[in-house]
Amino acid sequence: MKLYTLVTNRELAVATNDVLDTKRIRLKILAFIDSVSELGEQARVYTFWHDHAPAAREEMLETYVQGMTMLMSVGFDMRIDSLKQYEELPGDVALDELMFRVYDSALKLKSSFSPIDLENTLDDYFHLGFALGFTIDEVVLSLNE
Repeated sequence: MKLYTLVTNRELAVATNDVLDTKRIRLKILAFIDSVSELGEQARVYTFWHDHAPAAREEMLETYVQGMTMLMSVGFDMRIDSLKQYEELPGDVALDELMFRVYDSALKLKSSFSPIDLENTLDDYFHLGFALGFTIDEVVLSLNE
């Protein structure tokens, strides 16, 4: 996957230990979850105390890409060489449900450190991004900036 290659090439400059650094991975997953929450607030998925419109699309895209970068960085720390191609999930799913799916899969990844759970988290996060109207081309372009 082109996105994963872009992120991991940045990570190669960082020295890694031979032992899986689970504490570092867990902290990155926490940072990812925080980014998802920030995105949800910007999109006004669950903000009850504001009458404001959602944040600008560019601001939400930047937050989304930050989360994507953090999640793919987790994959690098787990020493995952490649990822399956994303397959779009069918049907309309509410944004709040998509956010719950991302949280659930990220928390499962935190416990398992499984490549399958990383792929599931990425799938859920892609689905959230697509539901917010982001395209894969926009995400790749933002990663290159």
